[in-house]
Amino acid sequence: MTALVYKDIDGPIEITFDDLKKFHGTRSLCGLSVGYTVLRAAWASLSDGEPLDRNDIKVETAFGGPGARDAVEMVTRAVSREAFHLVSDKKPDAHIAEAAKGAYWYRVTAKGKAVEFGLKQNILPKEFVTLRRKVLAGTAITAETTTFRGLQIELSERLLSMEPLDAFNVLSITDLTAGDES
Repeated sequence: MTALVYKDIDGPIEITFDDLKKFHGTRSLCGLSVGYTVLRAAWASLSDGEPLDRNDIKVETAFGGPGARDAVEMVTRAVSREAFHLVSDKKPDAHIAEAAKGAYWYRVTAKGKAVEFGLKQNILPKEFVTLRRKVLAGTAITAETTTFRGLQIELSERLLSMEPLDAFNVLSITDLTAGDES
């Protein structure tokens, strides 16, 4: 798996998924994996082979899970720079998978371009969202909690083994330098 490389004042810095686990832990392993994978997809779409300047990156999402948010924060510092925004108007559809809260939709902006992504529907295990909602509500029985944890690990391993653009639909790419921002 390729590390994310961003431009720093003294040269490039690499961040791996293992670095993210050290920062966040593994409680929200799936969100961490989704966040890392969407950032890898953004790098592939926006970097032109050069490291991105983390101070130039903005992220909007309809999925505010703590793992995904921490992945974005560690790599881009967008949360602390107030360049990370949750949106509520993006809903699941044929190109954007449903999350337990919200939808797996992202818009990443850098280098004068914005790219929108939706996690593909077939990425999530069938019962993932239902079990996650039960765990969040505190209504899951022990067997459901155990099953959900297994699904988290399975989904994380699957995402991390994939090419990022195989996990996400590219919904749009916008050249912001042409005044085409939506």
